[in-house]
Amino acid sequence: MSWHHLRTGKTLQQRLAQFQGHIAELNTPRSGLEPGRIRQVFPRNFIKVNHQLFIPLSLNSIRVFDIPRTRRGARVGIRTTFPSRNAFRNMRLVGVGIDYIELQGKGRVPSRILFPLSSVESIYRPHRQSYKLKRTCIR
Repeated sequence: MSWHHLRTGKTLQQRLAQFQGHIAELNTPRSGLEPGRIRQVFPRNFIKVNHQLFIPLSLNSIRVFDIPRTRRGARVGIRTTFPSRNAFRNMRLVGVGIDYIELQGKGRVPSRILFPLSSVESIYRPHRQSYKLKRTCIR
């Protein structure tokens, strides 16, 4: 599984700086989902969303909305350190940074989901299940 073409060479802070002003949904370990607009991205450790400072590397995931879809990437599934109930079993991996991975979100609203590597247990290729119809012989 070669992902060399997906490497960005950026940190999570650098990637979030490109999304400044976008609406985001932060999945925090203690309080659940925190929606809001990314107001400011500090150079080192913090981002400001809804007058609160967050440390992106300590979050479970960051979903950023209004990002155009892309065809580039590889179909993968990821296992997370937090309960996700197979929500990320068939996604498109569109970027691999120094300390994060970026997936294209599913659904009608185009989005990207950024995962700090500390919240990812494994990345795998999803298996395609082919269902063959069993035909019974009637004689």
